Amino acid sequence: MKKQILFILAILTVVGLQAQDQNLQEFTPSILFNRGSYEFKSFQNLYTQTKSFDGSSKVETGRGRESFFTSINQFLYGINDQLNVGVDVWVKSVSLENGTFTNRTAISGVGPKIKIAPFKKLKRLSIQSTLLFPTADDQEGRAPDAESPGLFLSHDRTLWLTQFFYDKPINDQLQLFFQQAFWYSDVRDSFRDNNYWETQTSVFLSYFPNQRWTVYGMTEYFPTHYNDSEQTGEAFFSYFVQSGIGLKYQLIPGFIELESLYTNFWMGSEGNGAGQTFNFGVRIIR
Repeated sequence: MKKQILFILAILTVVGLQAQDQNLQEFTPSILFNRGSYEFKSFQNLYTQTKSFDGSSKVETGRGRESFFTSINQFLYGINDQLNVGVDVWVKSVSLENGTFTNRTAISGVGPKIKIAPFKKLKRLSIQSTLLFPTADDQEGRAPDAESPGLFLSHDRTLWLTQFFYDKPINDQLQLFFQQAFWYSDVRDSFRDNNYWETQTSVFLSYFPNQRWTVYGMTEYFPTHYNDSEQTGEAFFSYFVQSGIGLKYQLIPGFIELESLYTNFWMGSEGNGAGQTFNFGVRIIR
């Protein structure tokens, strides 16, 4: 076993030394990969809450601690510097602590993705489209004969996610990044009777103290354009806002990057969760 570990570390070291001429800070989500290059990223998100929004205040939900874990695993391959293709695998887990402990874990969605840079002169503007097909049954825990009825794992849907990315360097140490995303849900076995839209607007400000470290702050506004009571589409019917601070560190420069992020949900419509997230990611570029 020790020999196997040493062999793996030796391979990683050799590959890392070969890739040290790359600065991973340059590979923002806006940038596409050249032919033959690829990225693998695994991002772990843990959202936990005991409170929800009630007007301008936060109140206890009365359901104990609810925790939702999402593992987003992405592979992206460069066809050329204007076209990349890949695949996503999303794994979800939910746990509820209220006197007793119940939990469920499943692969919630799998599907292909495509990323393009539509304008050669705007290398930092790109569009990514992902189609995620549901792979687990009864993801919202609606079946009366389910092992844990009412245990909500994920929205039960086929998800078409389209993201617009753009970043703007301010100087050698500061950079702004913008994301505008459109989430279209084709519902399956859901408490929502009709298909619906969500939109996600995110802004990141990154600071680079050196080539190995990145410090960033972010804010995200995420409305859902659906009235759950009336079961009809309604623009900006509910929303939440989260902000946070994150760190990135190049464990092996030009090859492996680690990321951590903390966010807090500080504003939202009535009934939306007022929790926080703890995130960790690993990215490999070759």
